Amino acid sequence: MRILVINAGSSSVKFSVFDMDSGEQCFESETERASSIEEALAGIPAALEKAGQHRFDAIGQRVGHGGEKFKDACVIDDAVVADIEACVPLAPMHNPPALAGIAMARKVWPVPQVAVFDTAFHQTIQPHATTYAVPESWRKAGVRRYGFHGTSHCYIMQRVAEELKKPATNLRIISCHLGNGASVCAIEHGKSVDTSMGMTPLEGLVMGTRSGDVDPGIFVYLKHALGLTAEQIESALYKESGLAGLSGFGNDLRDIEKQAAAGDKKALLALNIYAYRVKKYIGSYAAAMGGVDAISFTGGVGENSADMRGRTCSGLEFLGLQFDEKKNAQVKLTGFEAPLLNTPDSQVKVLVTKTREQWMIARDTHRLLM
Repeated sequence: MRILVINAGSSSVKFSVFDMDSGEQCFESETERASSIEEALAGIPAALEKAGQHRFDAIGQRVGHGGEKFKDACVIDDAVVADIEACVPLAPMHNPPALAGIAMARKVWPVPQVAVFDTAFHQTIQPHATTYAVPESWRKAGVRRYGFHGTSHCYIMQRVAEELKKPATNLRIISCHLGNGASVCAIEHGKSVDTSMGMTPLEGLVMGTRSGDVDPGIFVYLKHALGLTAEQIESALYKESGLAGLSGFGNDLRDIEKQAAAGDKKALLALNIYAYRVKKYIGSYAAAMGGVDAISFTGGVGENSADMRGRTCSGLEFLGLQFDEKKNAQVKLTGFEAPLLNTPDSQVKVLVTKTREQWMIARDTHRLLM
């Protein structure tokens, strides 16, 4: 079985083709800087045709938000499309591109499609960790914590278990997906039990342009102090905050690290805040699980920034973690290896590896259709 995976963002689309018999990725591409999601999606058939990858048996679609309804991937039909549309108010920037991708693919290719939800892995989180202390009418309207990056965290759980040669059901893992979007997930005995993103991908860690945790009281304060509307504040928290807002010159961590090394105080503060927020979540999740056996790093920052991994793990000796700075500095990931960054006597294992969200989407599609 050959499977096309489509991952549609707001203005860019990643798409890949996998041969499930061999487990190989046959093709990978990304359409960027399109004027609209429709334009980005429209270029996929021609790109596949040009690469000789136009024949496949099924399509896996990444969907950002599945609300409370979707606890697993599912075969797409009209009812599923309607349910995804019903989740648009929960994810107005994430679900419409997925719906556009599904609509385009249904018109072009007469093959089964499967929706794989970024929120599904976190459906095992218990109410005490998903429930906000807000009025009941709000909670009935869907206000609760959902979590995202579920496909990535699920893969990392499996990869860590494989590397440590232990079943995931015997491990307490803290998965750190650090990139332009970032989240931490507590995975206890094979299940997600907490995660840093909430009802939206805005909650939690400092990210590239997103603020992460802030006091909701700022909405009323900024309305009176600066005359800003709720929509303006929300937009700024998504697009003008995070590393970009702290550094004043961009959201690329590599640039910020260079500026910090040159003595830029804003850049150094941005790095310290980013690492501190991750460290706080690691500590709280270790407490929630009664300990931790492994901490993993993935995502653009997690995979490539030895400095950020070092900053994050510094001071965690009280957990039994002994970090090896030399091993950390030598990491150069070329494939999907998962090197250990801890000393031999460390009670907590520290790993870094590339995530494989596209592969996980293909695998879920294959599982449902076989």
